[in-house]
Amino acid sequence: MTDQDRLAAIVGHAYRNAPHLRAKYQAAAVDPTSWSDDLFERLPFTTKDDLRLAYPEGLLAVDRTEVAVVHESSGTTGEPTPAYFTRGDIDEWLDRMLFNGVGLTERDVVFVKTPYSMLTTAHQMHGAAQRAGATVIPAGNRSELMPYSRALRLLRDYRATVAYCMPVELMLFARRALAAGLDPAEDFPDLRAAVVNGEVLSPAKKRFLENLWSITLYPDYGSTETTTLGGACRAGALHLWSESFLFEVLDPATGGCAPHGTGELVVTSYHRRAMPIVRYRMGDIVTVTDASCPCGSDRPQVRVHGREADRLRVCGRDVFPIDVEDVVYGALYGCEPVFWSGEVDGDHLSLELETTEAGAAQVRGRTDGLAAALKDRLGMRSAISVVPPGTRMTLDRQAEQEAMFKPVYLRACGQGGRTLDYTGTSQEH
Repeated sequence: MTDQDRLAAIVGHAYRNAPHLRAKYQAAAVDPTSWSDDLFERLPFTTKDDLRLAYPEGLLAVDRTEVAVVHESSGTTGEPTPAYFTRGDIDEWLDRMLFNGVGLTERDVVFVKTPYSMLTTAHQMHGAAQRAGATVIPAGNRSELMPYSRALRLLRDYRATVAYCMPVELMLFARRALAAGLDPAEDFPDLRAAVVNGEVLSPAKKRFLENLWSITLYPDYGSTETTTLGGACRAGALHLWSESFLFEVLDPATGGCAPHGTGELVVTSYHRRAMPIVRYRMGDIVTVTDASCPCGSDRPQVRVHGREADRLRVCGRDVFPIDVEDVVYGALYGCEPVFWSGEVDGDHLSLELETTEAGAAQVRGRTDGLAAALKDRLGMRSAISVVPPGTRMTLDRQAEQEAMFKPVYLRACGQGGRTLDYTGTSQEH
């Protein structure tokens, strides 16, 4: 079956069976029952607003008896949105989770440290690990039942070989380990790798965490609506799963789409039945290339810059939080766990760095070099302060309503919303 045949089949399925998409295509005067080679590019995009407007079943395209599971997004950038899956949809996503370079086997013990509640992430890794014959430690999200002290004990005592979590969790685990008199790089000898998602990860932060833990990180990219869209190979490149999806890059200036370049990622699933994903705008700014990779894969490579909403304008150029992060962790490589947050006012960055008491002197000794690097690479003037441990990132229990919290590292001056604060009530230092 050609790609055009697969597109015609999935779009026809969506048109016939998903009420919201049928109405949307009819309003755009597009009839997918009369397929032509140029019809796909005339289909209107699907957006987060469509998912919200269609709630709860406007995008459901199978009988309810065929639905195996219902998930919801975390709602960190708006109202949560539904995601339906058939048994076949689940089998296909579990296959994709095993495409990455971590190479799970029956010898692995996989420590799953992302939420099981409504999100797909933990279920993706849990199911994929079991499919590979590995052992699973279902730790889940931080809660009263799973404080960092217990999570760290499970990681060590059950000799986990692979962790699955957000990058910020690895930083928090490391700080908790140091507080307990443990060395993350030495006292977890079985841990060989971490598959990380939920945050954009800069190359410098990846190296920082790999050095801190003496492991290899394999970023995973996707969303609850789409599940995994790409993962890192053994050579370190982030590949898109092009056998399962059609990827387009939308130029926001022209409205045109291309298979490669820089712009907003648009995703179409060739396989999804329960809730068809057709020309879905991810809201992420990416660069997609077809560069050759040492791993031998011909899948496209992607660099994720961040959400369109996170883009800032500094000295006439676009800056994303990942750009600042890369400079920060490049300058602080080899330090003890460091958390950062910043506020941009014009070309000026007010930057706070939080580390351990033992590591504070080393971080302070690097601030001049960091300021010079921020000016050289991003054109930013900066005021850098090193704040006491616990100022931004506590080791406390999160309040229940913050259970899906994702840190906001960088914001424009005066911008509201949550900051990089994991404040809780149950002290655990």
